[in-house]
This record gives sequence, C-alpha cells and structure tokens, in this order.
Amino acid sequence: MKGSITVFATMLLMLVSQFLFTVLEAGRNLELKNVAKMNSEAVAESVFAQYCRPLWDEYRILTYDAGSDSAGNVDIQNIKAYMKNVSADNFKTGTDGSISAGTSVLRLSMDELDPVKYALITDDNGDVYTRQVVSYMKNNLSYETARKLYSKYSSMKDTVDNSKYDDSSVDNAMDALNAQEKGDNNTARPSAARGTPGSSAKNKSSSQNNSKGTETENPLVKVQQVRKTGILSQVVNEANVSGNSIDINECVSHRKLNQGTGDFSYDEDWYSKILLQQYFLTYLSNYTDSGSSHAMNYEVEYIIGGKSNDKDNLKKVVTEILMIRAACNAAYLATDQSKQAEAAALATVIGAITLNPEVIKALKMGILAAWAYCESVLDVRALLAGDKVVMMKSDSTWTTKLLGMTTMLTGKAKAKSCSTGVSYKTYLGMLLFFKSEKAMAYRAMDVQEATVRQTQGYESFRMDNSICEMSIDVTYKYHGLFLCFVNLLEGADNEFSIKNKARYSYCSE
Repeated sequence: MKGSITVFATMLLMLVSQFLFTVLEAGRNLELKNVAKMNSEAVAESVFAQYCRPLWDEYRILTYDAGSDSAGNVDIQNIKAYMKNVSADNFKTGTDGSISAGTSVLRLSMDELDPVKYALITDDNGDVYTRQVVSYMKNNLSYETARKLYSKYSSMKDTVDNSKYDDSSVDNAMDALNAQEKGDNNTARPSAARGTPGSSAKNKSSSQNNSKGTETENPLVKVQQVRKTGILSQVVNEANVSGNSIDINECVSHRKLNQGTGDFSYDEDWYSKILLQQYFLTYLSNYTDSGSSHAMNYEVEYIIGGKSNDKDNLKKVVTEILMIRAACNAAYLATDQSKQAEAAALATVIGAITLNPEVIKALKMGILAAWAYCESVLDVRALLAGDKVVMMKSDSTWTTKLLGMTTMLTGKAKAKSCSTGVSYKTYLGMLLFFKSEKAMAYRAMDVQEATVRQTQGYESFRMDNSICEMSIDVTYKYHGLFLCFVNLLEGADNEFSIKNKARYSYCSE
C-alpha cells in the first residue's frame, strides 16, 4: 500500500514538473519576443549611429554612408554582416552559435535579414532629400515664420510679374535714330543747325545743342557699350570673384544614380518649399557669405545657375537680379511725371537731327530703359556690397540723375541703401522661389557631395550610396531551454523562430 502511494506521488510530481517547465518555457518565449524587438531596434540604431559626420557638421544632413560593393551598388551585405555581429555581441554568442560565459537564458541568434527596404537620399526625384531637410527645418523655423516668408516672396513675385522691362528699347531707339540719319525713312534731313551733318548716332555719345553749342550726352550709346562688356565687370571686381569649380558631369544631377528599394512617398506643398529655401540660405554659402571651406564658394548661386564654376553662377544670378531691378525701376519711371518729362526733353535734344515724332518717341522709350538699367546696375552693386535696396523706388530712394548717369554707371557708385529694403540674400530666396524642388534638391546634393569628398577618408563618398531610412525583416532562432525536461515532447523539433522588423529613419514623423 505504501509503495503504490509512492508511485502515484512520483507520477504526479512528474506531471506537475512538466507543467511548470512548460509554463516557464512559455514565459521565456514571450520575453524572448520582447528581447528580439529591443535588439532589432538597437541594432538598427547602431547602424545609423555611423552617420556621415562631415555632411552633418557642414550641412546638418544625416545619412548613413553604406558604401559600394564590387559592382558599384549599395553595399547592403556589409550592413547585414554588421547587424549580425552586433547581435552576436549583444547575446554573447559565437558565430557558430556557441554560448559565451555569463550568457543569460534570454539568448537569440540572428538568422535571416530579408527583405531589406531602404531609401537613398537621392531617391524619388530628390523627395527623400527634401523630406530630410524639411524634417530638420521644422524644428528650427516655426510655421508662422514660414507663412510670413511665403507671403513676402509671393508679394515680391507679384511685383516682378506686374513690372515689365523691354531690354530691346535701347537698341530700337538707336536703330531708329541711325536709320533716320541715313534717310531710310525718306524724311527730309533738317538743317545743319540742328545737328552735326553726317554724324552717326551709333558712333557718337553726344549730340549738339543748337542754341548753346554745347554737347549733350547720349546715354544710349554708353549703355550699349557697357552691356557688351558684360554685367559682372560692372558690379564687382572680377579679380576677387571665386574661381572654384566642380566636375558637373560627375555630379548627382548628371550621373546615373543608384536606386533604393523602399517606397517612402512625400507630398510637396508651399511649406516644404519655404523650409527648403530657408535651409539653403542658412547652411549653404553665397557671394555675401562665402567664408567657408566648401567645394564651391557660391553654393546658392549654383543651385540657381547650375553652372560648373562660381564665376558663371554669379554672373547668371546677377543678370537675373539686374532684370528684376530693371523691371521695377522701369515701372517706377512710368509713374514719375517729372522724370518722364526729363526723358522727353533729352530725346528731343538727341533727336534734333530729325523731325520724325516716331523717332523722338522711340528715343524717349530708349532713354527711360537706359535710365532704369543704369539705376539697376547701381542697385546690384549695393546688394553685392551687403546693402539693402527697396523693391519699388520713390523719388527719395532714386539715385541716378539723367544727365551724367553714365558717369556713375562706369564708376564705382552704388544705389542708396535703405534699412527697410531687400537684401541680396532675399533676392536669392526669391530666385529659389521660382525653382522646382527637384532641381534645387539635386543641385544642393551636387555641392554637398563635392564638399564631403574634400574630407580625408571620404574621397569616394556618394550621395546615392547614402541611406536615410531602412526597414528589414529579421528572423531570430533559439532553442527551447526548459522543454528538454518534458517527456511528452520527446522527439519534437526543439528549434523555434521569432520574426520582427528592424526600422530606422533619420526623418522624424
């Protein structure tokens, strides 16, 4: 009787023990899932903690430089190997699965890492880059400030759109005058008292005043000559202009790029464009703020111009600003009756050789265009010198005088500065306002990549090898620890797996 009770108690103890071991294994399994999740997050963060330091230091852009494999593609296998090594170190397991000293019961082995989805900073026509920049700038520029900037640039754009400048007016006036002198219009030539017989307006910079015998300057001739020499030499000392350049054919915007495998869509709107624009004006160099060691000194000008060297980009930007200023100045002259009268009087004097009212009218239009041009040259000089110029002039902010204005044009004079005016950087912002986000993003990456390559150890850096976001399906394997004591499962497979995702993105949601 006592023996039968002992056998029953033994069997009962075995059943209870197997139940307890099963419960322990179930609890361990739940905890292993949590451990697997934490490890996936930690390993992904460990990868992205190796961000490209020069790109962050200079431009506040976070990317992980994955490098290239032997075929020139993004080296994903190197990322996988790194993640496995970090996991093995976390769980203190060897590459063969052996257990190191001090290992806890919560040990896993990272087995598979597929599929890998990742977004390169150059993906989606520059949208990934834009998202990265916008994510950073949202923490540095408030929505209210961005709204005010958008209104400001929209207003400036409307002003420019409503102002017109006919660049051909000067040439048309001179052509009309020359044709009249040659008798091309079959108009009787006036007496010598009205002008120098046989003189050519194309070759003379002045015409004769018949009452006093003094010469009156013809600004049209001088403006034609100045325009032929190029605008850059009129507004800056070309010897001081940066000579930096990049190989544009090898840049992001021109070469064939690696492509990511992720689907990370991004919606553009006015807010993102303003943030992108302000980012460029803050972290990229320009003519008035070029004190940097970047590959190009005029990076914002490159985004606008797209030329391979600083000088050509500055020339393009200066030309565009000059045309904006000329349009605004011409619009002001059209409203100033006293200056209109001055232009008409000078046109009459210069055109004294002809009685044709159409020629006089053409001369007046040409003189007004030349006057607006001269004022605009002085405006650009002031802007490049760091001064501010009002968008729409008034009599008090106007600088040039009609008589003698070409002397100011060929000298070093500059327009009146106004504290409430618009700076050179703001004009750059307006020019960026006209550009597409794709073009701006790619050109920005051109100069940023070139700058990073100047850093030792980053000579082969490529923006299209730089990962901003990644998602990987991770499979862990582990063996049951307590189930070996459960006889009911003898012969069953004692290997189990846990699946989760390792995700990371530099862009805050």
